[in-house]
Amino acid sequence: MNVRIDIECTPEEFKELFIPSEKQAEFAASFQQAMMKGMQQAMVDSMQETFKQQFNPFGPQGRSGRD
Repeated sequence: MNVRIDIECTPEEFKELFIPSEKQAEFAASFQQAMMKGMQQAMVDSMQETFKQQFNPFGPQGRSGRD
C-alpha cells in the first residue's frame, strides 16, 4: 500500500507543523488533558448506567418482575 500526501506550505508553516516547539508541547498537553477528561466522563457515565441496570429495584431484574 502506498500513500501520498501533498502539503503546500511556506517554510515557516512547515516549521510550525513538523519541528518540535513550545506550541506543539502546549497543544499536546491540552489535547491530552481533554482526552483524559473525556475518557473519565465516559467511564463515570458507563459505571452509572451499569449501576442503574444492576441495582434498580423496579427494573426488569427487580421487584416488578417478581410480583
